[in-house]
Amino acid sequence: MKKIAIYGGSFDPPHEGHKLLALNLAKSCGADKVIVIPTAMSPFKSTSGATSAQRYDMCKLVFKEPFFEVSDIEITRGGKSYTIDTVNSVKKLYPDSELYLFMGDDMFLSFNKWYKYEEIASKCVIVAACRTQRLEELQNMKAFARNVLRMNEERVIFCESVPVEISSTTVRENVKNNCFDYIGAEVAEYIKAKGLYL
Repeated sequence: MKKIAIYGGSFDPPHEGHKLLALNLAKSCGADKVIVIPTAMSPFKSTSGATSAQRYDMCKLVFKEPFFEVSDIEITRGGKSYTIDTVNSVKKLYPDSELYLFMGDDMFLSFNKWYKYEEIASKCVIVAACRTQRLEELQNMKAFARNVLRMNEERVIFCESVPVEISSTTVRENVKNNCFDYIGAEVAEYIKAKGLYL
């Protein structure tokens, strides 16, 4: 049975930290494929960000290996995007696969507030990044899974990884100062060509 991982985010823009996290999480669960899914842009986000089509294009430049598949299913669906809808869509595409859902520690610790989170957990193994080397943080996440989410250890994998201290917000601020650290040359050229984040 193939292991298919779902990796969603705004990716505005996608950067080296996103890719490193995806690779670390994939290794921890033995994923055969990682589907990278840029979200439809939130109405609460600044209009200075990239369009959904541009974020999709940039993801294609970052996640180029055959191991990755960049999908526009949330963008084409439009409207408010719920993870459960995406999970169901991916399951239809890969009916005989085992699904894994990637998320960072902050998302995991608010997972109980997600729409239909229990259904999501019943259909996916959760792979959560513990982006710290502090044992206390890992213990907090395990306690949250056990006591709040009522998830057994078979349904959640904790990936202890070295934190990547970079965010898309920082990248956008850097671009304003003509600094293109933490993004590949192709994404940098794309940003320049489209005049993004200025």
